[in-house]
Amino acid sequence: MHVKNKAARLAGFSLVTVLLTGMLAGCSDGGSSADQGGANGEQVTLKIELFDRGNTPPGAPPLTESYFVKYIQEKFGDPNNIRLEFVTVPRTEEVPKLNVLMAANEAPDLIFTYNDAAVQNWVKQGGLTELDELLNQHGPNLKKYLGEELLGYGRINGKQYTIPSKRIILASQTPIIRKDWLDKLGMEPPETTEEFYEVLKAFKEKDPGNTGGKVIPYGIKYNNNLDPLVRTFWKPMTEEEYHTLPDLLKPGHKDGYRFLNKLYNENLISPDFALDKDGKKFQADFVNGLVGFTVTNTNEPVYMAYYSTLQKNVPDAKLLPIDPFTNYEGKHVKGIYHKLSAHLMIPKSSKRAVEAIKFLDWMSDYKVIFDLQNGTEGVTYKMGADGIPEFLDTDEAKKIMYNYLDYSMLINGKDMGDPDKTLKANAADPKYKDFTMDSIRIGEQDGQLPPRFDRPIEAQIKYNQTLTDKAVEIYVKTVTAKPADFDKLYDDMVAEYLTIGGKEVMEEQKKAYMEMKKK
Repeated sequence: MHVKNKAARLAGFSLVTVLLTGMLAGCSDGGSSADQGGANGEQVTLKIELFDRGNTPPGAPPLTESYFVKYIQEKFGDPNNIRLEFVTVPRTEEVPKLNVLMAANEAPDLIFTYNDAAVQNWVKQGGLTELDELLNQHGPNLKKYLGEELLGYGRINGKQYTIPSKRIILASQTPIIRKDWLDKLGMEPPETTEEFYEVLKAFKEKDPGNTGGKVIPYGIKYNNNLDPLVRTFWKPMTEEEYHTLPDLLKPGHKDGYRFLNKLYNENLISPDFALDKDGKKFQADFVNGLVGFTVTNTNEPVYMAYYSTLQKNVPDAKLLPIDPFTNYEGKHVKGIYHKLSAHLMIPKSSKRAVEAIKFLDWMSDYKVIFDLQNGTEGVTYKMGADGIPEFLDTDEAKKIMYNYLDYSMLINGKDMGDPDKTLKANAADPKYKDFTMDSIRIGEQDGQLPPRFDRPIEAQIKYNQTLTDKAVEIYVKTVTAKPADFDKLYDDMVAEYLTIGGKEVMEEQKKAYMEMKKK
């Protein structure tokens, strides 16, 4: 039967793609209520993780000395006799880096990750602080802001180990195309996979961007931005199959990789994607005007300044969100997010657990969230006639607002309490407002939630990194193979995937699914 958009029931833990199963060393006790900031007049230091996304604008202060760091220090740190220290972790290496820090008992006092399996592993190893009592004593506003349903995502074996942040926009990935290239060729935006293929061929043959032969019709990365295309090759399956089969075994997944293999061998996708592990080559190709089509995280082109940088380099460039990939039903299916965004956690080794909860409780105030997401009126934004802040298109504002959402870590996106206003608020840059709103709408259309279970999948914890590495290897080798070698290579490598833990994960997920259905 067709899997509808109810594909994920119950809070629990999702299948994920990245985990380094580093063993945690013996951990000391978490901070106690007697070990609080400002005790006896002595200032304490609270260390907080912060993503380094590699997008600091020229002339802007470092992430750890930004406007928002100073705001947090002034509004929260100084009144509570706490010195805030932000510890940067590369976004593309967050779980491996955190695993190393956790194993050495050197992790910041407040950490976060989007990786559920990493959380499961740290709980299993005894590496996280239990938060129930701390929340009751020091987080009343925090509990009220998040609500019981969302907090439930952070309970493992009946205990609160994480503070789940709230995701406002469920769209995950959106296909985008160079509208100016289409216009030069007199072509309409593709609405089917077949039309998409014809557009790619035209981009390659006619080079409408005048790249001097450097044109990349479809820009891809080492292990990302494939979902909408490959997923639309999936064939009908039962709800159980959707929940329990690894993607590599889902009916039709192989056909999706075969199509990518065809594109690769016709020089229609990034030729060196297999070497682009950090995505920097993709970013450079994209902003320099070499890429005709790609799929990015829904807010990425504006949030990461791809679009504005592209237009500086190619003033006539215009991006258009499109939805070209169609499945057997003619739908544009794609993966979307759950309401849970990141997991915020306090390592067991931290002595600043009370301060960390107080920090999040302070942040749960709407005024604080608003300031952290918008900056200063007249400097970074102006208030629109509809009461929605609009970012100012100035160099000063851009040097302040890059990575702004990472500082308001309790919420991913902007919540205005009304769906229409929320959509407009999340398109805060007036220059790209229509682009962003269209990108969000398309990113949510025909969305399918990821499978979830109401208990940890032990085999997933045990084999996650091994299977993740193998899955990437399968993707790279099969896409870049000679067409005549594709079928045997795919089948042999998937069989190997099953022998190194994939079968155990699949069987345990089947068991967990049946248990879940009986409840």
